[in-house]
Amino acid sequence: MEPFWSAHPLRPIGICFFVPFLLFTSLLSGCLLFKPSDSPPVFALPDDEARRAGALALYSKALLLESGEGGDTNTAKEAALEAYRQAVRLDPDNRRPLTSMVLNLAERERYDEALSALETFLARHPADLELRLEAARLADAADRPAEAVRHCSLILAAQPDNRELVQALIRLHFQAGQDAEALRLLRAQHARFRDSASAALPVQWAIHFAREGSQPVRTLACLDLALPLRTNASERSALMTLAADSQLELGQTNAAVASLHRAYRECPAINTPLVRLGAIWATRPDGTNLLARQARQEKKPEATLMILAAAQQALDDPTAALATLKDVYARQMRAGYFPNEGFYLWLGSLLEESKASADAERLFRDALAAYPSSHELKNYLAYMWSEKGVRLDEAERLINQALLAVPDNGAYLDTKGWVLFKKARYFDALQFLLKAAERDKDEPVILDHAGDALLAIGRESEAVAFWTRSHQLDPVPAVAEKLRRHGVTLEKK
Repeated sequence: MEPFWSAHPLRPIGICFFVPFLLFTSLLSGCLLFKPSDSPPVFALPDDEARRAGALALYSKALLLESGEGGDTNTAKEAALEAYRQAVRLDPDNRRPLTSMVLNLAERERYDEALSALETFLARHPADLELRLEAARLADAADRPAEAVRHCSLILAAQPDNRELVQALIRLHFQAGQDAEALRLLRAQHARFRDSASAALPVQWAIHFAREGSQPVRTLACLDLALPLRTNASERSALMTLAADSQLELGQTNAAVASLHRAYRECPAINTPLVRLGAIWATRPDGTNLLARQARQEKKPEATLMILAAAQQALDDPTAALATLKDVYARQMRAGYFPNEGFYLWLGSLLEESKASADAERLFRDALAAYPSSHELKNYLAYMWSEKGVRLDEAERLINQALLAVPDNGAYLDTKGWVLFKKARYFDALQFLLKAAERDKDEPVILDHAGDALLAIGRESEAVAFWTRSHQLDPVPAVAEKLRRHGVTLEKK
């Protein structure tokens, strides 16, 4: 997450106003101690005013040094820094030389001295929120999150509705190992605002810890906050499934199984919890036989049979998985209701993998009759037809409808481009395939398709670059052969 203070940096004070004073103040500072030998001083300033005048002269000198052209920039900056230091010592309550000194130090990552100077100033001027924010920014940059927390907390006390600041403070609490405080702030945000943005924060942090940090304890703590704030069944099911993944990572298998069963009961239209349960059962001795026996004892065994199919698939037995899913499909149709979209996609993909493409096509047509607005089913069927090079006009119509529903989906953009490629509309195809590759940079099939389209319009070197990246991600023989045909020698592993 981008730090809140990145949009609020301090700005150096311009020198235009101060240059006219340079000569005057330098002359003035030289006159302070001037005493004619035979008469009393004719001109003198009080000590405080003399210090401020000297500080102003030094400040102006430093600004001129920093703005000078040519020469040794580092030497000029160091000389300017020394002038700033002297100006701050002479006039410690003047924030202008302090600000410029801090910027000079921060630019060269000399955070300790910058923070020390700010702390000294803030001890005398605790209400200066702008410089306190700068202190938080520097502490964050110096990897001192506890100090940044202290400054942000004081700012938040004065600006309790500053939501950007709260998000930064939550991050800093986590970085400082202050999880209880971070969670308290997450709760407080929702209690204060009670809107979708505050409800989304615990989910965002749970996903962050699960996907980027791989920190299951923190993931579960955030999910405990997130679940009571969600009312949508599919969202709750997804969060429970995420909780199960974290529990498995912690070795809490029984808790994970319970979470997955709750996730399925929360939203039976989503098959993902059952697929996860199948993977768990696949690790157990005689797991598939135990599931089959359990299914025979149930009056409504469909859920158990789907877990069995997932276990069989996890054990690399697609034939048995396909037979089990066909049994589930027949049972549901006899009971007089259609399976959910996810089930159709699951069964259809197994049919396609088993080379029963005609059966898969019939299944997807039936599925679209049951779910005519499903963009996932439309994309799948359109892609099937494009791969075989058949029904391309109908495939284009289906994928156009899917893209109307989800315009930025990388897989759908790839399908659209591939349909156009099979219709020999290579320039049009390339536009969609490059967009798809931009959205899904690490999807090897999309990169392979983009390479084919580039070659078709004569851009061979770019095609090779896309195939190379695709082969690095997934070294399939077909892509390797394309590279060899275009003079690329592949390393043997």
